[in-house]
Order: sequence, then C-alpha cells, then structure tokens
Amino acid sequence: MTKTLVNYQTLKNSFNQEVSTQLQMVDSLSKNGKFLVIQTDPIIVEVEVNTNNIETITIKSKLLNTPLYDEIFIALEKSLNCSSVKFYNAYKSAIKNGTVVTAENNNIKVVHDARNGQLNVKITKEN
Repeated sequence: MTKTLVNYQTLKNSFNQEVSTQLQMVDSLSKNGKFLVIQTDPIIVEVEVNTNNIETITIKSKLLNTPLYDEIFIALEKSLNCSSVKFYNAYKSAIKNGTVVTAENNNIKVVHDARNGQLNVKITKEN
C-alpha cells in the first residue's frame, strides 16, 4: 500500500511561497492519477495522486546540475518538513558517480538516479 506524502493543495500552497514564478505548481488536479505540475526546461515535476493526496513526487532533469533542481528540492524539503543534509549528500554522490543513491529522513524516502547523464528523483513516504 502506498502511503500519502501530503495533500496536494497543502503542498502547493507551501511550495509556491518558496519558489520563483516559473516553478510554481498548477492550481488544482481534477482526478486521481499522474500529473505534470511543473515544466520548466530542463526540469519537470510529476505527482501521483489519489483523492487529492500525493503518494509520489518525481523530479526529472535533463541535466545533472541545474539551479532549478536545487530550488525545487529545497522548497519540497521545507514543504514536506523533512530537510536533511542526507538528501544533499545522496544527490551529490549520485551525480558524481552516475549511480542510484537513496536517503531517508522523517519517514520521507528519496531515490536519486543519475545514470545515463540525467537526474531522476523519486520521493515517497515510508512509514
């Protein structure tokens, strides 16, 4: 069973206060499923929702290093109340070695996949 990270509106309201206009999440989601909520080249953010509750957040970047990723991830950490240097260290290790590195904090699991010269990050709730 997939665990709920946060209600979409709650996340959006908090997140949008932390990021620049180009990175703001869309206003609302109309149904269950997977939705593209941010699209600013070279990065996209998708959420999987069930009854307006987010179960998974996926960040995809065509570049391993972009300030847009930093801005998005820092805002997500704050909005999900899970800020930790563990995530930064996992990200840096993944992009340096072109591998998959996982980190957890406050029951939030983040998988950083930097294989193939692109960055794919999946955020889920563990317990």
